[in-house]
Amino acid sequence: MSENTQKNGKNNGAGFWLLLFGVALAFYFINESKRSPENVREESISQRSPEPPAATVTDIAPRKISDSNDPSATLRIPFSRPVTTAAVNDLLVDPAGTLWAATEAGIVSIRNDQITHYRLADGTFPFPQAQCLAHDGSRLWAGTLFGLCVFNENKRFVRAEASQGLPSQMIWDMTSDGKTLWVGTQSGAAFLGKDDNFVVIDEEGSNGGLRQNWCQRVFRVENWFAASHDNGISLWNTSFPAANPEWWKNIDHARSGLTRPVTDFAFDGKYLWLSTPRGVLHLTTPVSRFFSDFMPNLVSYSRVHGLPADRINSMIHHRGALWVATNEGIARIKNEHIQLISPESGNFARHIRKLTASGDLLWLGTDNAVQFINTAMVD
Repeated sequence: MSENTQKNGKNNGAGFWLLLFGVALAFYFINESKRSPENVREESISQRSPEPPAATVTDIAPRKISDSNDPSATLRIPFSRPVTTAAVNDLLVDPAGTLWAATEAGIVSIRNDQITHYRLADGTFPFPQAQCLAHDGSRLWAGTLFGLCVFNENKRFVRAEASQGLPSQMIWDMTSDGKTLWVGTQSGAAFLGKDDNFVVIDEEGSNGGLRQNWCQRVFRVENWFAASHDNGISLWNTSFPAANPEWWKNIDHARSGLTRPVTDFAFDGKYLWLSTPRGVLHLTTPVSRFFSDFMPNLVSYSRVHGLPADRINSMIHHRGALWVATNEGIARIKNEHIQLISPESGNFARHIRKLTASGDLLWLGTDNAVQFINTAMVD
């Protein structure tokens, strides 16, 4: 074979491979040009890290309620002279009009200008601390972290005989529907029967209707009993046996976006309200429809809507409005409007721990005192 023929063969072979490479390159660019932007977007999304979990069903209240940020929305009214106490855990006004305060040092009563202290050191109270109060229409009860007390005819608090029937002597909250005493303890709830013995309600006895035994707050609304606990809120239709879980409704904290712990309940005549460390929650299902059409949807109101703080310690529905006690003062929610209440003069502790009301008077229990405002001056 001649030298020219060998050169031509090498050139032809190189040309063939160059041609093949050019065709492949052309096909590559043609294929890339045909890919749609949507396909490219889908690929980039699929390569991302997993999406965060879906938001909870807790909705944020409409911003229109936040007009309380306007200074004109703050109402300044006189506050009463504070009565010095230990830190207040609960407040109650009895049928005779006496104000009772459960404190970290016992009980304080205020009747007109007369102030009386009930303390362990004086022999008028059996324990060093008082956690909660209730009046069943005939007797005043005081719950402590050591047992249950009752106010006797000798004007002293004594340990109640019925206390031994409670599931735990660590009592966190009490309420009354005017006839029956209801108690929330560390190991379940209970109500006082006609024979003055407690009927216990717990996870086992309710067959899981009550989802957790540590009942931190208890509340009565119409024919429902409500208990808040670490798993959320359990509601029992008291017209039927507690042992049947079908007569219970539950709000699971994880599914509903419920912030724990629930610090208080309030009822406005139609809806149930909850106070939490992150604001006020409004349950959107009317109480009258709990059994037939219960949906655990919650609407949240917080500092961004005009409340003085996110930490809500107590609530009460009074005179057609929801009164809210926070770590930074008090506010009122009425007709889609939040109004801040500030003292016109005098001493005032911003950290309000508990509220109760009687007539026009709204009583405030704080870190170190009890005082009141006249709600007739607000409207």
